[in-house]
Amino acid sequence: MSEAKRFSREDLWAYAAVALVVAIELVVLWRALNPGAGGEYRAYYIDKTTTCLPQPMTGEYKIGRIVSFRPDGVEAALELKPCGWEGPAGDGTHSVGETSRLRFAVDPDAPPLDLVLELVAVDLPGPALQRVRVSANGEGLGEISVPRDPARRVSLPIPAAALAGRTVVDIALDFPDAVRAYPGAPDTRKRAIKLLAAGLVPAER
Repeated sequence: MSEAKRFSREDLWAYAAVALVVAIELVVLWRALNPGAGGEYRAYYIDKTTTCLPQPMTGEYKIGRIVSFRPDGVEAALELKPCGWEGPAGDGTHSVGETSRLRFAVDPDAPPLDLVLELVAVDLPGPALQRVRVSANGEGLGEISVPRDPARRVSLPIPAAALAGRTVVDIALDFPDAVRAYPGAPDTRKRAIKLLAAGLVPAER
């Protein structure tokens, strides 16, 4: 009688990895066949109409603080980045994909607020200016043009409709001119800007 095959630790890890991949594929297939799949999940994995799948960040934040998105602000910025970011590196946090999001927790009775952004376009072949379309809780704030140098600091009023009774302000930054960092890069790896700082401040109006 032949001796039963003994599995090594490497074999077990390989089987476990295959099982995990199969499980993920089954979940994706189930979601595709299930019309009740969550809107954001469906948009990212199935319809592929977005490159930004928000993660459950708290948005912990104190109104009036301008948070650094350079390495010196990594802890303060961590819970403000639901998706679409990579870093920080030495010169800021890089956008990845065609959309990036920020989340700020606020009181339901927060005063009128302005969104402050400090950002610069990536230095890659492509447009000299990166257009950035900004919205807050689905309300458009406008479009800004961001140069490669110097960094641009802007202040955008947040409409009252975006704040009324809300406990979070979800900011979407859409990049219609995002470029591929290397040939064949997927849409989820496109680059547009580096974020240096961001925050919500009481409006001066």
